[in-house]
Parts: sequence; C-alpha cells; structure tokens
Amino acid sequence: MKTANTKNSIVLAFGASLIAGTASAGTENVAFPSGYDTGYVLYHDVDKPDRKRGPTYRKFYINKSALAAVSAGKPLPSGTVLVREDWFVKQDGDRNAIKGADGRYVPIGKKAVFVMEKRDGWGAEYPAEMRNGNWEYAAFGKDGARNEKMKIGNCFGCHLKVKASDYVFSLKDIKAAATK
Repeated sequence: MKTANTKNSIVLAFGASLIAGTASAGTENVAFPSGYDTGYVLYHDVDKPDRKRGPTYRKFYINKSALAAVSAGKPLPSGTVLVREDWFVKQDGDRNAIKGADGRYVPIGKKAVFVMEKRDGWGAEYPAEMRNGNWEYAAFGKDGARNEKMKIGNCFGCHLKVKASDYVFSLKDIKAAATK
C-alpha cells in the first residue's frame, strides 16, 4: 500500500506542478507529426484485448532518422518521434473483438494518436521521481487536434517502468525493425 500511495502522491504532485505552471516543459512542446503515416516507418502493430473501453488495435511508427540511428547501433537520439495510433475494432454483441482471416483484429476507425518526442533538455524541470529522461508526451484526436483532457502525467508514471529501455515499451520492436 505504501508504494501505491507514494506513486499516487508523486503523480498528483507532478500534475499539480504542471497546472501551477512550475514546469516550463510540457505537452505543448510536442507537435502533431503531420504525414507520419506515410513519412515514418511502421515498426510494430498489436492487438490489445485488455482495454477498459473495449479491444483496440495499435500501430507504432518511428521517424526515419531515429530508426537510422538505431540501425547504426546508437541509442534513440534527440529528435526521435514515436507515434502510436489506437484503432476501434469490429466487435460482436458481447464486445469481443472479431478477428479477420489472418487471426488479427479488424480495425474499423482510428480512435486517437499518441506521440512521444525526445529532445535534449526536455523534462529538466520535472521532479526527479517523475522525469523520463528527455521525453515529452502528447495526445491527439484522430483528426490531429490536441487532446487537452488527456492526463499526460499518467504517461510519465507508466513509462517509468521501462526506464532501462529509454522509457520506451517497444524498444525491442524498434531494434528488430532496424535490422530489416
């Protein structure tokens, strides 16, 4: 219980500092990457059955310069942009995902777009217990409009779990794509 309460307190304090304006870094630094679906590399996709609002299909993109750095054996550089699309999927009357002939969920419409961007110096103003290196996060609607209601502090808390892989859950998938 102490760990959960401590984590909740950290997330609340972090959110309060963003609202109070004590952090100059923030979601507003991350712009919607127009054209990512054709100009970036699709490196991973996954069916997510465990979503609270129903099953989801996800597509993951990376900008080409970041993938080139990983291909050269380097870490994700400043300027890396990662994009995750969440898609609605066909469902039956019980909200179970319907799968296509390939055994995968059948996407029927984009829900939202989430962006992680890494820039030198970003995040320095955040409390040490919440900082995710130089990463920032932003949420957008399917039309590219910024989602102001998204609680970005949750992104920081969740991505802390994968600090060892530069705060990126799909780093192994990026590395696999870099070898192709």
